[in-house]
Amino acid sequence: IIDFFDLIAKKYKIISKNRNNLAKIKIQNHLAYKLGQAMIDNSKSILGYIKMPFVLFYIRYKHQKELQRRKTNPELVLPPLEDCSDYEEALKIKNYFSYKLGEALIQASKNWYKGGYVKFLFFDLFALNQNKIKSKKK
Repeated sequence: IIDFFDLIAKKYKIISKNRNNLAKIKIQNHLAYKLGQAMIDNSKSILGYIKMPFVLFYIRYKHQKELQRRKTNPELVLPPLEDCSDYEEALKIKNYFSYKLGEALIQASKNWYKGGYVKFLFFDLFALNQNKIKSKKK
């Protein structure tokens, strides 16, 4: 089980020493992007659907630990997006399907007591897929 979680940590951790794409790295380290990318990766098989809740929980747990680490060690904090040279590319990434999917999941988990997950499964996923199809046609 530990090997499984280590594999997930390596797969979804974005590490780069290149200073030219700091905004891209910062966006890809957002929880919404990580969750959306994991959902897309794990939706390709039945086994992926079975392990998806565990993967999502683990990514959220690791993200919380990373945030705590950044609070104690301020030099790990990246500069604001507006100050980066690839700011426009970062805005494009925020419009990716994986980022929007992760945002919808986070919003559903914030409203779980109001049926947020039901709304996510039956309405938000459908709306996101429709937007994805429309954007592909353009």
